[in-house]
Amino acid sequence: MGRERYVSYSFPLPTETGTVVALLQRSLDKELAPYLRLERTYLILALLGLAISALVGIWIARGVSKPVLQLAEGARKIGQGDYQYRVNVNQPDEMGLLASSFNHMSAGLAERDQVRDLLGKVVSPAVAAELLRKDVTLGGEEREVTVLFSDVRSFTTMCEALAPQEVLGILNRYFTRMSAIVEAHGGVVDKYVGDAIMALFGAPLANPDDADRAMKTALDMCEALDELNSQWQVRGRPAINVGIGINTDVVIAGNMGSQARLNYTVIGDGVNLASRLEGLTKTPEYATRIIISSTTLAKAKGRYQTRRLGEVAVKGKQKPTEIYALLGREATPA
Repeated sequence: MGRERYVSYSFPLPTETGTVVALLQRSLDKELAPYLRLERTYLILALLGLAISALVGIWIARGVSKPVLQLAEGARKIGQGDYQYRVNVNQPDEMGLLASSFNHMSAGLAERDQVRDLLGKVVSPAVAAELLRKDVTLGGEEREVTVLFSDVRSFTTMCEALAPQEVLGILNRYFTRMSAIVEAHGGVVDKYVGDAIMALFGAPLANPDDADRAMKTALDMCEALDELNSQWQVRGRPAINVGIGINTDVVIAGNMGSQARLNYTVIGDGVNLASRLEGLTKTPEYATRIIISSTTLAKAKGRYQTRRLGEVAVKGKQKPTEIYALLGREATPA
């Protein structure tokens, strides 16, 4: 009635004259008003709680996702080789501990990369990789290796004629050029001994054409030396010559020395023979810069210009060794 709802309840009342029906009416809207107010209150509280939960959830999610995204970015940078990247997460929880561990890992990788770079400058990169890949222990294994020895001629005379700094500059220029040629052909510079270079082809990594690689290296070294001599003569510096000996044999390749200091190298009779062949290039009758053994020539797969020098009894060996002068590459037929 009048847009207001009522609840009616009727019940009979017996009387002497008949039956009287009693009708009780109460306003439903007024009776339900407290319940409706409570319902609205609960609804408001529920919506408010949901909003607060959503905001807290977003805040927590951002607090978790932000450091995770930073760690993911850091992992990407590390994968690209940027070991200087650091994650900035200052949280006193597990994420902060994880970020701290990540930064320690980055620092360790940067230090390892620096050690690898330094080691690669002290020894050949191939030897450095071999040392880092395996446990560094004394000992070795038998391997067929082609050994190249090269030595600068008249080095003592040059030292007397030039200042020490000039001699050092010439040697560094010479070593830089020759080492690049050795590595370009897949060889390894085992060591520098004064003005001499000892290079390996077949250790620590072997190739089926190691003999060819060594012979091509020797020829390229001679060509490069002629270029360097032309440049030095223009500057008034003396020209230098070189002798190269090459031999192929089964030797022991591995880490030699002591537990405190070791060197990856090769030892064996074949190494000594390569050194002796380099010394034979000083013989005027041979008139050649490069002497190779018959073993190396037999292992070669390519075609080369050679001149047989005969058999020689190399110092320290009873059996004569057949040797050849390496003159150049044979032209490929058109």
